[in-house]
Amino acid sequence: MPYVRVRGIDLHYREYGSPADPPLVLAHGLLGSIAFMARFDEHPEQIAARGLHVIAYDARGHGRSGFTPRRRDYRWDSHAEDLFAFMQALEIPRASIAGGSMGAGTALMLALAHPKCVDKLILRAPPPFGDDLKPVRRMFGGLATLYQLVGSAATARIVSALPSMRNLQEDNTSNDLRSFFRSQRRAAVVPAIRGLLLDKAQIDPARFAAVHHRTLILTHPGDVLHPLRSGELLHNVMPHASLAVAPSRTYWQENPEALTHVVASFALGQTVAEGLPGSRLHEHGEPMPSAAPAP
Repeated sequence: MPYVRVRGIDLHYREYGSPADPPLVLAHGLLGSIAFMARFDEHPEQIAARGLHVIAYDARGHGRSGFTPRRRDYRWDSHAEDLFAFMQALEIPRASIAGGSMGAGTALMLALAHPKCVDKLILRAPPPFGDDLKPVRRMFGGLATLYQLVGSAATARIVSALPSMRNLQEDNTSNDLRSFFRSQRRAAVVPAIRGLLLDKAQIDPARFAAVHHRTLILTHPGDVLHPLRSGELLHNVMPHASLAVAPSRTYWQENPEALTHVVASFALGQTVAEGLPGSRLHEHGEPMPSAAPAP
């Protein structure tokens, strides 16, 4: 099981495909990990089969990676520096970055701080900004307090019984949310949540006007944690970004092969294939390739 030493901790990672192929780094969301990627419709082995060298890693405090107790180590800029150091340690000078939720924010911050190491960006369900962050802070702030007070097992029982969690479980019956919450380590998850979401140093989307990489933003309606407005804000300020809005929150869950093909095609600079909700695609800057049938 491979690990690499990065900024004082060991990061767990996995590689898929041939190192001779173009590299694509996958960055997961808050509380996620390599082990849970399939539950969030991410299939690195299938992306690699399209001709990419895919490198997935567990962020600090997540999955099998090491953790620190300091909240500041989990802020957006710190996650970006972890990713940059991770790429350096693996001798990856430049790669496309595909990130979901927290991973999308990490990818954006990496592109700002170290633009030369980024080829293309694929941002799925970007994190909330501004006023949209308030309900997310309340939700995750309460979750962090639960973890701190009663531990992982009890938190998992309590959270999985909430009506909102039961609804999510019904949306995807194969995703055992109780085991997802139970898998978190109390000593890691509490500073990870509080450092990322509750500290005052948050992301101002206006900063991303300086990001000139070709970017594909994938969003969907009806998700408080990942507001549609986040994708629109990023699209409005990023000069070479395209925005695709899925028709429903479960669109990619229902079309996992399409998501794999869209991610791989964009990273390879190929025609974005059938599966992208093209009727709701907004473009500016460099145009998106036109839709074509999936192979």
